Amino acid sequence: MNKKIISISQIIFKAGIFLIIGSVVWAQSKDSTITNNPLLINGMVDVNFSKNFNNPASHINGYRNFDVTENQFDINLVKVTFQKIASPVGFRIDLAGGHAIDLVNSDVSLGSEKSLRNIEQAYLTAVIPVGNGLTINGGKMSTHMGAEVIESAGNVNYSRSILFTYAVPYFHLGAMASYPFNSQITATIYVYNGWNNIIDNNNDKTLGAEFTWTPSPVFTFIQNWIGGPEEPNSTKKRHVFDSIINFQPTDELYFNFNFDYGQEAMTPSGYSIWKGAAVIGKYSIGQSSIIALRGEVYDDVNGFTTGITQTLKEITFTYEYKFANSLITRLEFRRDWSNSAYSFEDRNGNLMKDNQNTILIGSIYTF
Repeated sequence: MNKKIISISQIIFKAGIFLIIGSVVWAQSKDSTITNNPLLINGMVDVNFSKNFNNPASHINGYRNFDVTENQFDINLVKVTFQKIASPVGFRIDLAGGHAIDLVNSDVSLGSEKSLRNIEQAYLTAVIPVGNGLTINGGKMSTHMGAEVIESAGNVNYSRSILFTYAVPYFHLGAMASYPFNSQITATIYVYNGWNNIIDNNNDKTLGAEFTWTPSPVFTFIQNWIGGPEEPNSTKKRHVFDSIINFQPTDELYFNFNFDYGQEAMTPSGYSIWKGAAVIGKYSIGQSSIIALRGEVYDDVNGFTTGITQTLKEITFTYEYKFANSLITRLEFRRDWSNSAYSFEDRNGNLMKDNQNTILIGSIYTF
């Protein structure tokens, strides 16, 4: 009986979200200002080459995301974005291909919805004239969790952190509502089908929240949360708390701090827990060069996310050179290591290493 009540309330909520968006679209369809809102088109091409000094037999970099293949040239991401800024109605469609999208939109996440393989995002946006303006999105969206994003150009380093790879999801299908209370505080709530899936695999929805506080131009604090059942036909909840601090004391110097704690209820009792922290520093040298350093530690207490009980650590040094406003190249050295002696692959294809060292060069062209 309770499940029926929950299902009906979910249907009413989702129907209400899309009715609001639809009513705003209809109300503005005769407004000439909507024709003055141009269609924005931009995109990127992202390619790389990496070398793993362990010479793994599979040519796979262990515990990495997107820069997975080693000793090979790789097309990481090719993407085109079509967007109309909401005024008060808009949309965004990100069409993408490459190794990154193959990982994000895997067969597991898409299920039978293979037609969505090359859609990174696709959602409607409406700004409701309530107070300071309530923004509502509905559709497929990149996750609100984490300090990094799918696109390399949006991050300080080229490779993604362990936290991005294992602690948080990639995307969701659902709806969100965001409201700026003032110039410093914004709150957002999310209702999703689930974690990295198109079709929900159980009867309950996944909820999320984001609180952003910007007390000054140089400091921002973001607190994220996501929670809900993620296993098929299960009511056992998964929760992740994600804290982010952005601090830029000068025009040249920037710091990012990211802390994650996740847990999932297990059968018959107890929890699987994962937790970690990452620190990123970036320093700009003139107009064309940037040096960046990232260090992190990730504790997979029960082996739930990485497959074995271990503590992973990594340190990454990145040098970026901007040849033009639209073309950047990054040279990166990274060392990963674990407290388990059986984490990384050797040249014979065996997991007999506790570390790996890699070097990578990546180029990103944006238009």
